[in-house]
Amino acid sequence: MINLPTAHVPWPDLPLRNEMSQPRLDTSRETWVHDDRFLRMFYENFHVAHPFLVPSAIYHDRQYPEFLQLVVNFVGSHYMPGASPQYKEKVLTELTCNPDRSPCMVQAWLIYCIAIFARGEWQEAQEALSRSMEIALELGMNRCEFASSAHPENSIEAESLRRTWWELYITDVFMAAPFKNNSFLCSTMAPEVSLPCEESAYTGTGTIPTPCRILDFKRRVFAPEEKVFSSSSYRIEAATILCRALVLNGLKDYHRDHLQAVENALVSWVNHLPPKKLDVVDSYGNIDEMMFQAHLMISYATMLLHLPRSDLQPVLSPSNNHFWPLATRHLASTLNRSVHSIKATEASRRLSDAISLCPNVPKHTPFAIPALALCGMIQLATSIKHNDECFDHHYNRVTLILGCLKSTKRIWALADEAYGQLRSSAAENLSDSMERWCTEPPRKLFPAESTPSSADRTGQPARPTSAFSENADIVFPPMLSSFVDPTCYNDSFFTSIPDFDIN
Repeated sequence: MINLPTAHVPWPDLPLRNEMSQPRLDTSRETWVHDDRFLRMFYENFHVAHPFLVPSAIYHDRQYPEFLQLVVNFVGSHYMPGASPQYKEKVLTELTCNPDRSPCMVQAWLIYCIAIFARGEWQEAQEALSRSMEIALELGMNRCEFASSAHPENSIEAESLRRTWWELYITDVFMAAPFKNNSFLCSTMAPEVSLPCEESAYTGTGTIPTPCRILDFKRRVFAPEEKVFSSSSYRIEAATILCRALVLNGLKDYHRDHLQAVENALVSWVNHLPPKKLDVVDSYGNIDEMMFQAHLMISYATMLLHLPRSDLQPVLSPSNNHFWPLATRHLASTLNRSVHSIKATEASRRLSDAISLCPNVPKHTPFAIPALALCGMIQLATSIKHNDECFDHHYNRVTLILGCLKSTKRIWALADEAYGQLRSSAAENLSDSMERWCTEPPRKLFPAESTPSSADRTGQPARPTSAFSENADIVFPPMLSSFVDPTCYNDSFFTSIPDFDIN
């Protein structure tokens, strides 16, 4: 197994063709009539999460072949309010019957694969990914010299080709998790392709910087001074660690040191992040989607690694659930089950905190859906295992995830499946706790004297200040204490990740 290691730019003012018409198939000429509204939806949503086609400003200049433009319009149609997805059968026929074996066909099959996966059509998505990989490997897109063999190394076109390979790599890993298999192709090959640049450089008008190599990125941990790499670089390394966790869970036998090695990689990834890469939202509210996905993959890998070895695993163990990992054998461990439970719950807390900062899930990758489903299920299992004192703490996180999935299922059927499974499990397992929570007086759970006053802490009489006065310690009066959500434990010992800055 190989151990590898921005903000969205608004759509430019482009002349729109057929602005008020729906895209349609002209049966008299059998040609595709494009609608730039679907193109706009593609770039404003899907491309933000999977930015490997050329930037929107030069899309028309690039003159992609019709089959690729057809896929772009098909995916963009999912995001149109009130519109139904257009012409899936036409897209599939065009892709399967076209003899083209170019990078554009790789890109077309890859985009189609991700969209079909998000639609919940699992087997077809796997077949589309296999077709994309087959052509990419036939062309040699995994070779370091491929992108620059036909284009200058600093060109947008060469950067697009590098990004296409790495998107295949990451998709290969993401799709393996719910399928519960280890049939990796791209992610088990020697990493030769140079790393993508920052999104701001790719979507800007300047020259693409000279790309960094994987070896340069891996050597950063030994450098005397910290060097900041592109967000995509950290995303690629996070995908590699997720891959290692999936491989380990699929092994029939392994030494406990193998488990510790993956745990070390998860912790090291966090510890070696530059400060500017710790947060996914900047002071202007711009979301770094590549770092969001990187943090998501680290949390996802942590949940998948620790949940099967925890005492949360038998709490739900839902059958026919794509999102809940299997644990059918004894799994070697260096920790006891309760610590694995804490680590799994902490990872789900981290993910729910991240999604609360940027809850517009349709703007994120559809691969976030399985991770969010598992996050909600872990919070649900933790709520069942813990006593009622911290019920509201976990209940609020479950409802947060349910709300995000509910908004996303209007676009992607996969979110509908995840929402249905989490909702039904929550309704079945939380009914009794909800009834007790709603009928018992809140002050039994939140006694006023449980919050120390200023006088208790300092030994001096408390000054009569408002509970929320500026620069004052927050002191919850008896009435407000009924609305304070207690945490269930101090988990800071188990994670080196600082809380996201939400101020």
